Amino acid sequence: MRFAIFSDIHSNLEALEAFIEHSLTKKIDHYMCLGDIVGYGANPNRCISILQAMPGIHFILGNHDNAATGGVHNMVRDACHALSWTKLRLSEKSRVFLKNMKEKIEKGNMLFCHANPCGISDWYYISEKSFISRTFFLTKAKILFAGHTHTAAVITRKNFFCVYIRKPGDKAVVPAASLNRQIFNCGSIGQPRDGDPRASYIIYDTEEDIVEFHRVTYDYEKAAKKILAEGLPKRLATRLADGV
Repeated sequence: MRFAIFSDIHSNLEALEAFIEHSLTKKIDHYMCLGDIVGYGANPNRCISILQAMPGIHFILGNHDNAATGGVHNMVRDACHALSWTKLRLSEKSRVFLKNMKEKIEKGNMLFCHANPCGISDWYYISEKSFISRTFFLTKAKILFAGHTHTAAVITRKNFFCVYIRKPGDKAVVPAASLNRQIFNCGSIGQPRDGDPRASYIIYDTEEDIVEFHRVTYDYEKAAKKILAEGLPKRLATRLADGV
């Protein structure tokens, strides 16, 4: 079974379409969308409708999705501006869809979530070691898949005191550990923040027990122009070219 796992589209239609086209060449059985379909970008309804039409897809609620449907949020100014813009433009169908997404999904020894196992109660980033330790404590899953940080990463727990963090590049293939527990972050489709503007996603092959990391080129200039045309903050447009 091959799972394409992706997150943080953030209403970036160009990045989403490029990702889908790329993934169709990879013999995917199931798609796992880890949330934040909306926010920042100019095409929230279109991104939602495209994802809804994809076969074999499952959805996790992200913090921007939650905030866009009335959830409590704590965001910086540009994100709040984009959130207000998004709320005004979401169709009722899109709003209901976002409202009904799950906070997390468990499949066998795997847990899929947006930020961490806490869901809407705490959107902390799995980045600093204290939060990594907290995450391993909160779930017994052997492999956890998450997004939210907008940076692809592999976190392997060697033992209670030792955690190894790796940030694989494009086309990297990482074996799933046979004994140790791991967290795989798929990065972001619509707004990467690791210095690489290309859309980021991963594929987990359960038979080979490997995780493939992929980057996909897309027309970020077109996406940026649409952000500016809608009167959204300039920073949300310019950062796409820098991957920050």
